[in-house]
Amino acid sequence: MRAKVDMLAGLWVVAFLSVGAPADAADADLRLVQAAAAQDRDAVRRLLREKIDVNAARADGATALLWAAHWDDLEMADLLLRAGAKVNQGDDYGVTALARACENSSEAMVQKLLNAGADPNAALESGLTPLMTAARTGNVNVVKLLLAHRADINAATKDAKATALMWSVSAQHDDVTRVLVEGSAKVQVSTTKGTTPLMFAAANGDIEIAKVLIAAGADVNEPSADGTHVLPFAINAGQFAFARFLAEQGADPNGTIGAVPALHVAIGGAGPWLDDWNRRHGTFGGIVSGIRRSSMSTEPGAQLEMVKLLLARGADPNFRINKTALHTSYIGYPTKGAFEPFTNGTGDLRGATPIWLAAAAAGSRSGRLNDGAAAAAADAAASSQEASDFYSVQMIEALLAAGANPNVTTVDGTTPLMVAAGLGRIGGGAGGISKAGRGSRSLEAEQAVRVLIKAGVDINAKNEADFSAIHGAAFLGTNEMIELLVKEGADIDARDFRGRTPYRIAGGSKQSFHFVAFPETAQFLKSLGANTGLGVPGIVQERARDLVSDAAHAAAAAGQQQQQ
Repeated sequence: MRAKVDMLAGLWVVAFLSVGAPADAADADLRLVQAAAAQDRDAVRRLLREKIDVNAARADGATALLWAAHWDDLEMADLLLRAGAKVNQGDDYGVTALARACENSSEAMVQKLLNAGADPNAALESGLTPLMTAARTGNVNVVKLLLAHRADINAATKDAKATALMWSVSAQHDDVTRVLVEGSAKVQVSTTKGTTPLMFAAANGDIEIAKVLIAAGADVNEPSADGTHVLPFAINAGQFAFARFLAEQGADPNGTIGAVPALHVAIGGAGPWLDDWNRRHGTFGGIVSGIRRSSMSTEPGAQLEMVKLLLARGADPNFRINKTALHTSYIGYPTKGAFEPFTNGTGDLRGATPIWLAAAAAGSRSGRLNDGAAAAAADAAASSQEASDFYSVQMIEALLAAGANPNVTTVDGTTPLMVAAGLGRIGGGAGGISKAGRGSRSLEAEQAVRVLIKAGVDINAKNEADFSAIHGAAFLGTNEMIELLVKEGADIDARDFRGRTPYRIAGGSKQSFHFVAFPETAQFLKSLGANTGLGVPGIVQERARDLVSDAAHAAAAAGQQQQQ
């Protein structure tokens, strides 16, 4: 897929020129400008014979010559230039006739204006030069003309620090890029936000242009201005062929993007840690300086291949992301950790390892709320899956073979087994109680749990808020997962920090901002021997929590009155 990437929001400023603009305060004679705007060449000739001011400008700074360039009217431009039009006079944004001709990709107009003395380095207020515009619009002959007239090949915009080379690579004008590189354009440069020419090539998956840049001195391991490495950038963009090319060129398999290593990005599900990077760099389809790709689940086979490649080239299978993140990012900063009442058992995910992400990916396949026939169809589809389709499980196995430690937790104490079983996920969304009374199963999640248990993970380990793997399965209403865990020795009556057992959670609990219950799962837990007398029903606990909150507010108000 060809990704079209512009440089930076606000970089390209267009002067909007309307025919009916008012005269300035000095009541200048604007008939010539208006005639040029209307493409009335006869009126232009007549007015010039009357010796009208050829450089009169409207309130926005637009002149007749700028309009001639806008319409790519060579004859009108000749008339105006012979009458003394100032070739370098710009409008209020700094747009000159040459800049407009470059936007139009008009080789003839550019040649005419340069011959008349147009400055090839006259820039807009943003610092955008005619060469940058020509590199974006892609006429290689226009680019050559500008360079022949001493256009600054390495000029950069004021704020974004974007160059002509970045424009050409981004727009995939390969012939222009080659001309610029041959003209000694700098290839080791970065925008202010942190995108290099090589990253623009990565965003487009343009390996041939990457070869040109590397031959000219681009370093596959040189981070951009914000510390981003091109290998994880390419993976994050979903450009796996390009990423393989980079690996073959010696790219560091432990390079990072937004403090997240390439291996984590390849596994997928790194979105919570990359949210801030994505906000800074923008998204597909906008005027941006980067590419956002938080999930690559549409290409799981390519992801698995990339994970194996990175491991083979020395990626650290136990690297921990040293960055705070949440499953429920709308909460903001995890001040309450796993004790947060509006999450489902996890808090700060800082410290996640590659195997933790792979386990979380497997766990994300289960628990979708279905009712009636939809639930039966989902279970049938799950049962028909082949083990070879379980890419996240294969990732876990590859990581274990490479020496990954499956017992390393996030800082809130959550293990890979817990997230594989479903902890941290929301079961059922806003749908409330389903007609089926349970969540849909996932053989992939179940197989991931089996692999992790075989690897020696403690099935009854608890995180900081006393949640264990079986609580995660109860949150999602996945009966098969619960049965698997119980058979492997999970404590069916384990209690979280609020005293809830899996039975109480399945019977009704607050999941994020929704109260969700799985009555069939609750009955299933009872049939397995769960103690139904422990704890209190979820709806009672929610009401009690509100009462405690009201009482606390009342006490605080009473205390304030006494102080007064």
